[in-house]
Amino acid sequence: MKKMAVMLMATLAGTVCAAPDWSKVPVRKINLFYPGQASLEWAMNKPDHSAVPDIVDKKRSCAKCHEGDANEIGDKIVKGQPVGISKQVIDPSPPKGKVGFTPVMFQTAYDAERIYFRFEWVLAQASDKKLDPKNEVKLTLMFDGGGTVEGSVLNGCWETCHNDLRSMKDAKDDKKTKYIKGADLASGKFMDLIQYRSGKGEKPADGYVAEGREMEGGKSLIKADGKKEGNKWVVTFERSLAGLGKGDHPIAAGRVYNFGIALHEDYSNARFHYVSLGYQFGLDKAMPDVKNYISVVKQ
Repeated sequence: MKKMAVMLMATLAGTVCAAPDWSKVPVRKINLFYPGQASLEWAMNKPDHSAVPDIVDKKRSCAKCHEGDANEIGDKIVKGQPVGISKQVIDPSPPKGKVGFTPVMFQTAYDAERIYFRFEWVLAQASDKKLDPKNEVKLTLMFDGGGTVEGSVLNGCWETCHNDLRSMKDAKDDKKTKYIKGADLASGKFMDLIQYRSGKGEKPADGYVAEGREMEGGKSLIKADGKKEGNKWVVTFERSLAGLGKGDHPIAAGRVYNFGIALHEDYSNARFHYVSLGYQFGLDKAMPDVKNYISVVKQ
C-alpha cells in the first residue's frame, strides 16, 4: 500500500509539474550589459544622468528609455569611455577583452505549483581575468514581492547596488555585498535571489538581499540546471510558487513582480558581470502598454 501511494504521488507530480514545452513559450530578448561602477546613486543623480527627472517625476522605468541602447552603454563603459551628462568614466579599468553586452533569450512559464525560467545565450569574447576559477558561469535572478521594494518598479535590482560595495569606487569594506536601504524581511522589503553555478560540485543558491546579501535560507528553489552546447549556454530554474523559506517571496496571480538578471560569464566575479535593466513579470496578466513587462503564461 505504501509503495502504491508513493508511485501515485510521483505520477501526480510528474503530471502536474512537468517542465514546460519551451517551443511553445514566448521568447523575450534581453540585452545584459556591462555596468562598470554605475551604482544606484550614480543612476539617480541628476548631474550625472539626464533621465533622472523622467524616472523620478514621470515614473518612467530605466528600461523604457534604455532597452534599445543598453548595448551601446555597455560598449562605452567596457572601453573606458565617459557616459552620462557628466561625461564620467564609469569603469577606469575594465577587464581586457570583455565585450559590452550579451543578448539573452529569456522565457518563463508556470503551472499549478511551480514557475520556470529559461535563459539562453552565446558565449561572448573571453576577458583576460578568471576571478572565480571554480565557476565559468553564474546566472542570478532577483525579484521583489510584487512592489515590495520601493524603486525596483523603475530600476529592478539596481536598488541593491551602491557606491560603497566591495570593488566599487567608494568601497571601504572589501566584504560588503549588495543591500537594500531600509530592508525588512517581515514586510517583504527584500529581493528574492536564486543563482545557478556551473562549477563541478557547486550547489545553486537560494537566498535573498536585505540588509546584506545572503546566499542561503530559501527553500523554494527546486532545481537549477545548466548546459553548455558548443559556444551556447542554456540555464533553467524550477521554483515553487509558494514562499517556503527565509527570503522566499510567494508568487501569485494579480501581482506584478520587479526583477533583474545578472550573468557572471568567463569566470568573472563581483561587479565584473553583465546585468539587465529592471523588468517585470506577472502570472497571466496582460500589460501591453508596459514595455518592460512580461506576462507568464500557464502551461
